[in-house]
Amino acid sequence: MADIAEIKALAQELCLMNIATGRIDLTDEKTSNQDYLLNILRQETELRRKKKADALKKASRLPKKIFDTAKVSSGLRWQLEEISKLDFRNETIRIVIVGECATGKTALAAKIAGDAIVGGCPAVYTTEDDLLVASRRQKGHWNKLLHSDLIVLDDLFYMTPSEENLRLLYKAVMFLCETRSMIFVTNRPLSEWDSMCADRHTAVSFRQRIMTDAQLIHLG
Repeated sequence: MADIAEIKALAQELCLMNIATGRIDLTDEKTSNQDYLLNILRQETELRRKKKADALKKASRLPKKIFDTAKVSSGLRWQLEEISKLDFRNETIRIVIVGECATGKTALAAKIAGDAIVGGCPAVYTTEDDLLVASRRQKGHWNKLLHSDLIVLDDLFYMTPSEENLRLLYKAVMFLCETRSMIFVTNRPLSEWDSMCADRHTAVSFRQRIMTDAQLIHLG
């Protein structure tokens, strides 16, 4: 019979740490060699995926909010099912979630991003204010945004931005969404963006650019 200690030692050398540390049971020999090896490798792969997903979720800063899918309309349920099939890592996908306060916008964005993280997609949550600060400093949180494949931008146009902040926000968002997916969360109807800003041209361009090929979700 093979020596379990030697197997664990070899597994450690090959960086198969779930086998090496005993998280995977090596004593179940009721199946054929091929099935047994396949089962072990599947367990190793699944444990690695979970560990990676846990690390990505911790780094994402996603709010710990739960979105109740049981209460959504059949149309929205279908839309969310289609969104769950999207590849946020290899496509530049845009989703705009609009609704009044306390309608679950942030929770829904967190759910979509959380599901993407389970699939191995690096995602980061930020607010408009945090993005403005990060884009000025060009370090720390900004670097996390650059290394993500999906960004959730919350509180967009919650308050009327100054002309300087609007232009900075426009530049930062246009730069980020060129090569990564983004979820925009706002409680301000899109039709009001133009009139709330002194720089109407930039506000119109901002709205048009993020809405190009975007999926729109209305809550409330």
